[in-house]
Amino acid sequence: MKRRRVREYDHSDQEALARLFNRADRHDGVARALSPADEEEVPLYAFAPRYPLGLERGITTAELRSRLGIHLSQFGRHLLVVPDAERVPACVSLYPVHSVQQWMLDWVVEPARRGEIPLAEILDAGLAQIGNLAANLLCSTPDGGVPAGQKRREATFGVEARGLREDAVTRDALNKAGFVGVRSFGIFARDLGDSPSAAEEMPRAPDGIELRAYHEDDAPQWIEAFNGSFSDHWGGFYYTDESWGRHTASPRFRDEISVVAEADGAFAGICHCAPSHNPREDGLAHLHILGVQPAFRRRGLGYRLMVEALRRLRENGFSRVELDMDTLNSKALPLYEMLGFRQQEVITLYHKQVSIDLDSLA
Repeated sequence: MKRRRVREYDHSDQEALARLFNRADRHDGVARALSPADEEEVPLYAFAPRYPLGLERGITTAELRSRLGIHLSQFGRHLLVVPDAERVPACVSLYPVHSVQQWMLDWVVEPARRGEIPLAEILDAGLAQIGNLAANLLCSTPDGGVPAGQKRREATFGVEARGLREDAVTRDALNKAGFVGVRSFGIFARDLGDSPSAAEEMPRAPDGIELRAYHEDDAPQWIEAFNGSFSDHWGGFYYTDESWGRHTASPRFRDEISVVAEADGAFAGICHCAPSHNPREDGLAHLHILGVQPAFRRRGLGYRLMVEALRRLRENGFSRVELDMDTLNSKALPLYEMLGFRQQEVITLYHKQVSIDLDSLA
């Protein structure tokens, strides 16, 4: 089998990479970022593929560092491309999560070229680059990456990957590369219908809490509520003033379908929805975020936020709504099912433990 040349991203790849993401979006029907606006941006998909939060621009290098840490100061080394004349038919993104010991590996391939670019090659290239990046970072630490009491410089780190398309080819390639499925994300959907269901009977909100639509000047409270609600969530994603400002600047951001639960000037919970990015999915909304601050949990507030969001979606002309659920958050499943959501698809997260001999790389 002919081996393709996989290399690190360069700014000259920007336009071709943006075209790749747009073709993949139209094929798969997923809401992802559009092309970057200038050379200080790269497509959001490359570094936040698990958070399709409705952005329609790229992501700045400064924002990458604020979200993902100083390890991404040279982000080109964390993005691999498969060049082919004027096109980029595939790319691989790699980034550390919290520390050098845990990495994520994601990829996207042009729909019409998936049979030509073996996933095994993409995984091999990604794992090799992660090994190089991790080794360089570990060797730059004061202890040289050597655990206390250990003479040989050996490092072990975890790599997580997932298949955007959950099919037998993806599963087989990941299994052959030594990855094991460890976690799943379910995509759930329901039709909204013309009127609320019996389960959407809106109970009275807890005393002192008001449910209302998001306002333009709510940004500080919203950021605080999101970061507080998801501080213990896997992946460690959070918003800054810049990233939330860019999000709300998107033409897809709609105040009237984003609900907040206000308590004494602070937000006890949030429920954020946005229209689908795919033009073929007219009438479809994505429920992207449902979060409740720890101090306000176990009061039924998540249920009330969802019911209010469904009411607002229906009133604003939407006919269907989708959401995704982390299987580690299985406590939310009864709520979704009670409100009529049914599972449409499952995406599995895979894990591989990798060891490298730092001495061999010296």
